[in-house]
Amino acid sequence: MSYAMLVDPRAEGEGAPWLSLPAGTALNDAAEALERLLNAEERLDRLLLVVGDERIGATSGTYLRTVLGIQPDRGPGDEVRAATPGESTRFSVIAFRCAVCGSCAYTAFYDDRYRPVCRAGDHGPMELR
Repeated sequence: MSYAMLVDPRAEGEGAPWLSLPAGTALNDAAEALERLLNAEERLDRLLLVVGDERIGATSGTYLRTVLGIQPDRGPGDEVRAATPGESTRFSVIAFRCAVCGSCAYTAFYDDRYRPVCRAGDHGPMELR
């Protein structure tokens, strides 16, 4: 599976929070999970995408908003457009934080056996935020 379109060639992956998806995740599903994360975490500027055990690469919020065609939220008084009510239930983004250094990781699934481990040092498994 090629996730190259989701990788920003100018984004630095070092020290960035990561989004971990299950191996074999379809490109559309990965894009949807990234979009949900961007909508949930407004201050997110860069992210490392990991699918299964493969480190795909770093991306940025600006790049993904352009590639995925994500429009800014509409405010009061903006033109009303018809849309399907509610949000997708295919993925929910789960946030983790290291209790020692505060680094972040995100997953689209939760299994306590595969909880993210801090990559900044020997800090151990991360905690739910």
